[in-house]
Amino acid sequence: MTALGPQLKPERFGRYLLLDRIGTGGMAEVFRAVLPGAQGFRQTFVVKRILAERSRATDFVDMFVQEARIGSLLSHPNIVQVFDFGNVGGDYFLAMEYLRGRDVQVLMRKLREQNLMCPVPVAAFIAHEVAVCLGYAHDLKGVDGKRLNIVHRDVSPSNIMCLRTGGVKLLDFGIAKAAGENTENTEQGLFKGKLAYVAPERIKNEPLDGRVDLFGLGVVLWEMLAGRRLFRGKSELETLNNVLEKKVKPPSAYRPDVPPSLDAVVLRALERKREDRYPTGYAMADDLEKVLRETGYHSRMLADLLREAFGSDLSKSQETLSTVTPELLASFSADQVSRTDELPTASAALPPPRRWKRIAAIAGTAAAALALGGLLLARGGGGKSRAQERAENAPAAVAAPPVGDPMPAEPAPRPPAAAAVPNPPAETAPEAAPENTEAAAKSERRRHHRSSGKHGQADRVTRGLSIDPFEEAARPGKK
Repeated sequence: MTALGPQLKPERFGRYLLLDRIGTGGMAEVFRAVLPGAQGFRQTFVVKRILAERSRATDFVDMFVQEARIGSLLSHPNIVQVFDFGNVGGDYFLAMEYLRGRDVQVLMRKLREQNLMCPVPVAAFIAHEVAVCLGYAHDLKGVDGKRLNIVHRDVSPSNIMCLRTGGVKLLDFGIAKAAGENTENTEQGLFKGKLAYVAPERIKNEPLDGRVDLFGLGVVLWEMLAGRRLFRGKSELETLNNVLEKKVKPPSAYRPDVPPSLDAVVLRALERKREDRYPTGYAMADDLEKVLRETGYHSRMLADLLREAFGSDLSKSQETLSTVTPELLASFSADQVSRTDELPTASAALPPPRRWKRIAAIAGTAAAALALGGLLLARGGGGKSRAQERAENAPAAVAAPPVGDPMPAEPAPRPPAAAAVPNPPAETAPEAAPENTEAAAKSERRRHHRSSGKHGQADRVTRGLSIDPFEEAARPGKK
């Protein structure tokens, strides 16, 4: 992945605001991005977007989807976390956690510029952290309890990130494969990964397992200790020949302060016969842990090395983030108000799924209201009920009980269906005196309770309750 200069103008991409492009490769470009939220909330991500010219190539899209699928399965503190995957306007993307630090390739280049070597304990610690997460990935099981046999296939300096807080993360499972996909074609440029870090069995197109990643990690560890490249030649052919045949000297041949125990770890990881290598990443990590104790590593060594090597440059990534003003976030959020629940989709013509649910809910409510109105009209609800008539004729009475005063419970037995309630001429009720309101309401409820046996059905219709005509027709005495 090649680093690029900042892109000063923020770009809107689905739910994300792309701030600057921090790298590009043969398959995708990588952006620093923020996801704005309410009340000025924002979260920083790395958005990896497939290149436009690759978006129509099935092989590259499948590889990108494979990275998303495998990334969703992996949850380990030493593996970069994938949070989102989608398609915006035909462009597939991944949203991953944003890491603040430098990868091993950049770190080693910086140390060479300053004529410095990577401290032995720091090199052993970086390799230890990668070995642990490789052991986790290689041993990961699916929901059926069977091992997935995930193989990274691209363990190299540019894919190992050293965090300024002192942690280590393995990046880019973009060419990782699971069980059943463990061979590849090395012809016609189909070989994937960096040639100087591939294991011999990959060159021979043999079935792969997790030990291919341990070989790549052995190359990285050797180069961190020796301060030079191991297998890279002047051409791809020379590089491949070096991987297969070049004699590998222990790192202590170039650096006397490397202990024999660490030489042994490196040489075992670089065995050309995979049967002679470490069987798992956990086994390699166990031996490296002994080296860490022997060399006196402590938790601040990596963070201190990054700060000494890069100084204030280590925080320059925050400059771009500081240019994201509240006004910019507010304008972005305001434009997204109607799309808050929208997920990235390849078809912009389709409304968001939750918007359809809201429309359906409103339509359902309107239909129910129309049906209830028709029912009331059909059952005589269009005129005044006898309860209303009695309320109007009663002095000092009100048309309805006060709010919060519950209606009496409906009696259990229901009378036969009654005829339509007549609609007498409207009468003007006397004005109710305020002091008699409560007494009139109680009197009305008593009268309503006494008359419910005779007019209960009509009152239920007036109050918007349902009746069962089949049950009424079956009652004794129904004519």
